[in-house]
Amino acid sequence: MKITKQAFRKISFFVACTLLLCMHTTPASAQSKKPLTLEDLFASPKFAGKAFQDGQWAEKGPVITFVQPEGDSVTHLMSLDLERNQQTKLLDGAKLYATDVHRLIVIDDYAFSADRSRLLIYTDSAPVWRFPTKGYYYLYDFATQKLTPISSREKGYQLFAKLSANGRHVAFVRDRNLFAVELASMKETQLTFDGAEGKIINGTTDWVYEEEFGLRDGWAWSPDGRHLAFVQFDESKTSDFVMANLQGEWPALKRFRFPRAGEANSEIRVGVIDIATGKPQYFATGNWHEDNEAYEYIPRLGWTPAINGKHYVWMLRMNREQNHVALLHGDPENVQLKTIFDDKENTWVEPFDPFGGNPKLVYLEDGKHVLYQSERDGYNHLYLYNTAGGPARQITRGAWEVAAFHGYDAKNKQFYFTANAESPIEQHLYRLAFDPNKSSNPAPPVKITKEKGTHAINWSNDWRYFIDTYSNRHTPPVTRLHKADGSVIKYLEDNTDLVRTVAEYDFPKTEFLTVPGADGKPLHAYLIKPANFDSSRNYPLLMYTYGGPASQNVTDSWDAFFGFFHAYLVQQHQILVACVDNRGAAGYGKAFESAVHKNMGTVEAQDQIAAAKYFGALPYVDEKRIGIWGWSYGGYNTLMAMTKYDGPQVIKLGMAVAPGGGWEMYDTIYTERYMSTPQKNPEGYKEASPLNFVSRLRHEQELLIVHGDQDDNVHFLSTLHLLTALQKNKKRFQFMLYPGGNHSLQGTGNPFVYLHLFQTLTEFVSEKL
Repeated sequence: MKITKQAFRKISFFVACTLLLCMHTTPASAQSKKPLTLEDLFASPKFAGKAFQDGQWAEKGPVITFVQPEGDSVTHLMSLDLERNQQTKLLDGAKLYATDVHRLIVIDDYAFSADRSRLLIYTDSAPVWRFPTKGYYYLYDFATQKLTPISSREKGYQLFAKLSANGRHVAFVRDRNLFAVELASMKETQLTFDGAEGKIINGTTDWVYEEEFGLRDGWAWSPDGRHLAFVQFDESKTSDFVMANLQGEWPALKRFRFPRAGEANSEIRVGVIDIATGKPQYFATGNWHEDNEAYEYIPRLGWTPAINGKHYVWMLRMNREQNHVALLHGDPENVQLKTIFDDKENTWVEPFDPFGGNPKLVYLEDGKHVLYQSERDGYNHLYLYNTAGGPARQITRGAWEVAAFHGYDAKNKQFYFTANAESPIEQHLYRLAFDPNKSSNPAPPVKITKEKGTHAINWSNDWRYFIDTYSNRHTPPVTRLHKADGSVIKYLEDNTDLVRTVAEYDFPKTEFLTVPGADGKPLHAYLIKPANFDSSRNYPLLMYTYGGPASQNVTDSWDAFFGFFHAYLVQQHQILVACVDNRGAAGYGKAFESAVHKNMGTVEAQDQIAAAKYFGALPYVDEKRIGIWGWSYGGYNTLMAMTKYDGPQVIKLGMAVAPGGGWEMYDTIYTERYMSTPQKNPEGYKEASPLNFVSRLRHEQELLIVHGDQDDNVHFLSTLHLLTALQKNKKRFQFMLYPGGNHSLQGTGNPFVYLHLFQTLTEFVSEKL
């Protein structure tokens, strides 16, 4: 039950900080500002500033490659030296004429061969759930300028094609099986034969692995190109879920496997194929048809660098409770396994980053060491293991958390990572000098970034440069190129036009504070007041919540989606907006987040109610006009805060988007990580279900529920159970359905769906609060 900032494709804002400072000190800022409108914010490009040209780093220097569209049918592959601003066309898209389809193809994605003589091109892609991971692949030879399809389109979509490092083969997934093409002859060989709908999957994953582990690409070449490792699933025992799309003249049924909490998961195992023989072998990890909850999941796999001259398959194996993770090395020749280390927690271990950008496990190039992130000391920190086994060396420590590990510069003996050591609501780049081959302790980390707020970092492959996109609540994102020491080379995007536009409009200010939680301990929060705030008035207040694990809302960063809606409410409707990170939120240490373990729907609601009481006691807040709203887990948290404890007496109004009903109807991996199974924790599930508390809604409370009927994540069926419970208990509420809408309400075919949503929410809250 997740929807986070990463889930939305946000409008990108890149604004020079110095220009913004000038903006706030010029006489123009004292002039009357234009009013914010929902149409400007969500139905026009007025605030959609220019975005920095993203791309792939070259092997050396401040050089990126990227795809440049020209019209609708041509895409060029470009190279850009960021420091010198020199642009070169590497591949003219007019040369990409595909004879098999008799037209030009466009580049959706690409990968160079190891010697950069050829380019693997991905085109005509289509979505598989969240991402466009199925399409067609072509190989372009720079010397001959020849474009060759990897396989016939008539055989079906291809997924996750990759060139071997030795340049001899391309392998891919099609119809749940693995295939390899020998490039010298273009001979295609099928490597697995048991893939079948509703049964076996080879080389990619099922719905719940994609959604909850962020694992879609389920295979990898060995670094020498001799073997490929892959995951195999058997989903035949999992539940079959059906959704009906009612947008056409006739219902269209969509079926997929969806294991609910307490039900059977897909069986999983890891195989390895010697490309010379094409014969699969499988590692005995204990996951395959053994009904052993001690070995339930394999959320990650890959290949090690050479360890004593040999590459091994590495895999993370975890139990069903998700509180025990082991790193295993598998020998591709004899499929023997060796355990390198274990990580255990009393609550849960998160061995992955479902949104990407922060690998939990990284091998150093020397083949002797592997870095792993763990919360074993109460905060997320970096630990270094020897690949031969043995105890870990903790290389970061303190009452703060590593948010992202960027890598290790072996030449200069520097580890780079992002952390919130400065403040729980900020993120900065740090370096740490440490030689893994010496017994001395690491030096204290050194902060590289300077500007207050949140920094997103992207390092060059040679560790000489990094791109920093930073922002804070009052500074839209600024993107700059830096040297490794942190010195600024240049702005990559200043968005001058957008700066002028922002200066013309009436944006309110956000202040950060702490408020007492239900246990009396401080919770981080922010409060947004109108520019013409009058402390003698009594304002209504709307609280925004998410509140679930693995997410943090109170951050000093620009928010160009929910933040725009909140700014509009505050400035144009004089409704204060607050947000509080309750117990269970990420970023504040393991104990804080683990408060929800086997206990969802309790401490989150208690803290939101306590915060509402605190705000209601302020002299400028009307305690009888306090509302709360949220999306996904935030919608769920809204319902629990309105109906449990003394929430019915404290909270006047709630708006719940895609909230769902009981946790028994959600998927295994997410739900059981925090709640265990319904069989093991029946009282916890009972206490966590809003269906058991809607009877406590008071007649004076106002409730709006919103959902899309094509939500494959939090199913509309689950919300229907909620609506039924409300009706059976004779409770008033309003409901808005978005036909075709998925969990983020995309898929409706309406380009103005967010405008309609926020107009609906605005009308409800302005009328009822």
